[in-house]
Amino acid sequence: MTLLYRAQALSQEQVAAAIYETMIRPEQFDRFFTGPTAAGEAAAGSQMPQRPRGAPVLRAHFARAAEIQEQQWEQAGRPHPGSYCGMGSRFWLLAGTGTGTGGRLLNASQRAAGQIEGRGSLAAAMGLTRAAAGRWHTFLKQVRQGAFSWQDVLVLRTRRPGERFLCRPVRLDAAGGAAAVMAELLEWEWNGEAAGQVAAAFGLQKADLRPLKAVLSGPGGRVAGGLQQAAARAGAPGTAELIRLTAFLMAEHTRDLKIARGELLPPAEEFEDTSGLRCQYFRLGSETGQPVVFVHGLLDGIAPLQRLQPQLRMLGFRVYAPMRAGYGGSAPLPRGQDPADAFVRQLEGLMHRENLQRPVLLSHRGGVLYGCRAANRLHRRIAGLVAVAPNCSITSTRQFSGLRGYAWLVAVCAARAGWLLPLLMKGWSAALRWYGPKALLRFQTARGSRERALLQKMALLPLLQQSQALFLQQGGAGFLTDVQMMRRGVPKLPLPRGTRAVFLHGGEDHVAPLRDVRDALSGLGGAQLCVSQDAGALVFYTFPELVLTALQDCAAAALDSS
Repeated sequence: MTLLYRAQALSQEQVAAAIYETMIRPEQFDRFFTGPTAAGEAAAGSQMPQRPRGAPVLRAHFARAAEIQEQQWEQAGRPHPGSYCGMGSRFWLLAGTGTGTGGRLLNASQRAAGQIEGRGSLAAAMGLTRAAAGRWHTFLKQVRQGAFSWQDVLVLRTRRPGERFLCRPVRLDAAGGAAAVMAELLEWEWNGEAAGQVAAAFGLQKADLRPLKAVLSGPGGRVAGGLQQAAARAGAPGTAELIRLTAFLMAEHTRDLKIARGELLPPAEEFEDTSGLRCQYFRLGSETGQPVVFVHGLLDGIAPLQRLQPQLRMLGFRVYAPMRAGYGGSAPLPRGQDPADAFVRQLEGLMHRENLQRPVLLSHRGGVLYGCRAANRLHRRIAGLVAVAPNCSITSTRQFSGLRGYAWLVAVCAARAGWLLPLLMKGWSAALRWYGPKALLRFQTARGSRERALLQKMALLPLLQQSQALFLQQGGAGFLTDVQMMRRGVPKLPLPRGTRAVFLHGGEDHVAPLRDVRDALSGLGGAQLCVSQDAGALVFYTFPELVLTALQDCAAAALDSS
């Protein structure tokens, strides 16, 4: 395996993706209108210090994004700013300066148009504070009178937390004689950790973003000229582009941190597989990059993956986490259907819906059985398999000597008295509510072990509360299905030739001892077993860098073989 990867800053790919996202937008087509500079602008520009060269890589991405946007503008028939397409979920409006104080609506996005209707003034529709409304009216008047620069940027505060408006003058004709004001809604939430990483990605110091923090976190107003120099050093075309990009990355990273801490669930969607069964799945990581499908275990759901959201995005993994039948919002499996076949069907439906080309399967604990079955059935359509802390099939109570409490009792019933499982499940649900979400993990650790001590130090409560809710959403139907399938046993299925498979196991795993894992892997062919002697059943939590490294190796192997 390659050297362990510890993501410390925003990746270049993440910043590049954000550049294209924030640059290639119809409401910014006005940059292709040409005209003379506003009065006094040339003189002011001659007094500015020489423009720094900026970060070459970021500058190249900005230039390429502008080229793509110009091509789209040409393909759209070179639309006038008053006739841009307003489709999409963003909020923006173009206000004519006119003779009134509040501005006249010239164009708006579909979302903005819906809010403006029946609201009276534009300032009211934008939700501006009283002070911000005064600045808005003043800026419109200055643009009408020509007392402005085309580089002017105004930030306005709204009555809604986390929202600001970025306002700038826009040419309405090639001669530059007529102008309007474009107002774009920005999501904004200052986060010190995110700010440091964003500044480092731009090649700036955190102090360089202080003017931005002052205007976006404060009452608003015109952006200080010092930010223009920071934009130049970062390779951005102007202040507006730097503000737009910074706000996007800050909001994105802050949202990632909330997901990782369990304050927010990842975005979820639903679809129906070919049998008509409702399937829920979560989206994590980045919006582009190597696709990964997470096959969750029996107890803690997506919690171990969710806490790695910032790292998954930085590494460029586009992750999908389907809930198997009976977990979360996925419908329970009808009686008589094979759970493994149902999961493969669910996976095929997900791959078709999201157009996933050769994803890597990342399986955890009991989900490894499903991951192996899917890799065998889908052959070349799967790029690789990473199995973390794999469980063995339940064939005897001896295999569960490391479990504690209700988990041990459920395992015994699965092996000896399956008819008791539904009744026992109700008792376990009550026990989970009584003892708390961390019981889901304590069941898998030995009393007095280093792993349990590490578990106590981790801030996992919000994450595990979310997973417990998903676990119990369908009354534990998914867990019962999984346990009964494992009790019946799953035949060994060889992995397809050429499939990269990494099995990551903790040497101190008392639930699935190393000897049992070795026996389970014998005959699979092509499977690589990696053992961490310092880890146990919770290796996904205690040594997440091992998981990320294994994912990188599988993704690299898939790229080399393509």
